[in-house]
Amino acid sequence: MHYQLNLQLSRMNKDYYWLFRSEENTITVFNEVLETFKQYEPQNAFAFMQEAQREIEETGTSNTVHIEVVKVDRKVIIRSASYNGMSYDDRYFQEIYNILTERLGVPEEETAV
Repeated sequence: MHYQLNLQLSRMNKDYYWLFRSEENTITVFNEVLETFKQYEPQNAFAFMQEAQREIEETGTSNTVHIEVVKVDRKVIIRSASYNGMSYDDRYFQEIYNILTERLGVPEEETAV
């Protein structure tokens, strides 16, 4: 079993992820990431997520970047309510990606079909 820090770019259907063996290390990195990107958080996160959801329902995509932590057991991803996620406007994607890559190395990539 291992843990992932996921970075998802909704409009491109792309996921980038970094693998960790320890839940503690993953959550520590995740919390550091949230603190680093606090300046990018929408002023009204609830309204931002409602708008993103509306976009997804209408167009199948949204202009958001989402960071989350998930637990992975072989081929099954287990999403736990105890893990947090945060969404940002996609105009911050490149900067977020660059900072994460600088800190954690080159991520694995996955493109949804």
